[in-house]
Amino acid sequence: MKEYLPKLLLIILLPVLVSSCGQSGPIVEEVDDSAFQRGRSFLKVGKDEEALDEFLSVTRRTINCPKSHLEVGRLFLTLKSRKDPISAIYHFRRFLLLEKDSREAPKVEQLIVSAEREIIRDLPGEPYSDYLDSLALRDENVKLTREVSDLRARLGLPLGGNSLPAVNSIRGPVKSPVAKPPVPVQTKPKPSARARSYKVKQGDSLYAISRKLYGDSSYIDLIYQANRQSLPSKNSLKLGQTLLIPPLPTSP
Repeated sequence: MKEYLPKLLLIILLPVLVSSCGQSGPIVEEVDDSAFQRGRSFLKVGKDEEALDEFLSVTRRTINCPKSHLEVGRLFLTLKSRKDPISAIYHFRRFLLLEKDSREAPKVEQLIVSAEREIIRDLPGEPYSDYLDSLALRDENVKLTREVSDLRARLGLPLGGNSLPAVNSIRGPVKSPVAKPPVPVQTKPKPSARARSYKVKQGDSLYAISRKLYGDSSYIDLIYQANRQSLPSKNSLKLGQTLLIPPLPTSP
């Protein structure tokens, strides 16, 4: 457990280190820096390790280089051969310090949460499971903040506000939902307790008659047996023919 204490202390002290850290060197526009341009070129062809080295060289020589800090943080978090979530957090915080009003800020905050999770998961025995739960809540808050920012941008509203206009002012008056008429419940017809007659209609079959009169199509044989004298087969129904419909047998 002792070997993990330096990591935890570094997480706590990172904001202080970031805010007090300064770099010396000539003032150069980041996008004009040849190392920055090489880093972007390496990223396009999938050479992430080479890109990481180029972006790191920019951060060591240039004070105002938020884009390079952001790329370094992402690569330290995703590049398996150079994975270093602690360094990733440092560079993410440098980006936020230099670009605090950037629209990328909510995404970077979420990346910091991911990096903190990586560090905590490496600790033996998961002693900080409660802290991981709090990170999950923070992660959700970051996502919601980002969604609100995106929505404000789509609506043409200032990004600095914390509230959205009322729904009615965006979409107009809310219409009350129209009540749907109740669906009638179909009930099975109660079969008669006595024999009765039925006149065959257009489109009738023993299957349809059984379903219509008994509420069940499985009594075809019962109707057929009761009308054997007038029905040579189950498919020999004639329009206008009168059938005897026997009562259902009672259970013992």
